[in-house]
Amino acid sequence: MPNRFGFTEEEHITAEQDTSLEALSVDGSKPLPAYTLAMRVRDFAANWLGVLGIVAFFSAWELATRLEILNPFYFPPFSKIVAKGVELFANGTIWEHMWFSLTNFAVGFIIAVVLGVVAGVPMGWYKGISRTFDPLLSGIYATPLIALLPLIIMLFGLGPLSKIIMTILAAVFPILINTMTGIANTDNRLITMSRAFGATDSTIFLKVSVPGSLPYIVAGMRVALGRALVYIVVAEQYGAAMGLGYLSSVAAQRFQMAAMFVPIVIIACLGAGLNELLKLVENRLEKWKPQRSK
Repeated sequence: MPNRFGFTEEEHITAEQDTSLEALSVDGSKPLPAYTLAMRVRDFAANWLGVLGIVAFFSAWELATRLEILNPFYFPPFSKIVAKGVELFANGTIWEHMWFSLTNFAVGFIIAVVLGVVAGVPMGWYKGISRTFDPLLSGIYATPLIALLPLIIMLFGLGPLSKIIMTILAAVFPILINTMTGIANTDNRLITMSRAFGATDSTIFLKVSVPGSLPYIVAGMRVALGRALVYIVVAEQYGAAMGLGYLSSVAAQRFQMAAMFVPIVIIACLGAGLNELLKLVENRLEKWKPQRSK
């Protein structure tokens, strides 16, 4: 029955709920539902969780060293590392080392991508090739590259070539394996539909398999990125007279711990930035991934 305001009991409850869910917008011109505000806050927090995690990590580092929970000699406060980095950039000491490392890394990584894709495509398309070389690749991939570093230095010297070779060896196998997996996991429904419309094998390969493998290739590049950065620094620490790894090693030998951490932070920032870039590319290519059958 209608109440004294002319509403039924159900309409009165609905009106109260609608009123309780509304809140004024920022400019006060139009009320916004409270759940919309909550969703916006949640989306904002989700977008900045990574930054908050980084800030929390380095804040905890700073606090732990200031309170001497961590030994400040081995782990100097992060503020001192930042100050030392500013000093190295200001006096120009670090620029040539950065150029040496990043140039070798870029050349080696690009070559690794090309080799991994070129070798991975036929291995994924032809099962006979895959069965022939898969055990060999698994064995080589499991081999620690650090054991081959002395041989590589003896063969190619202390210059850029040995660092490029190490980068290629570290990065090529994740890209190759993921490319092979992407080609091999082409959705059979797409292949069947393409054949029904009269598509040839070459057309299916170029129009279906290769685009479908792109997300796998990018995922392999993300894995290869971290391995390549690790091994190029290791190669510079043990066999170079230039580079960020060499700079870090020399600073450690002189017990200049803040200077030792500066190249490490630079490499970490570079890896994080490139990984986020590849993640964006991978998300754009997500539509090409074959869906799992339920």
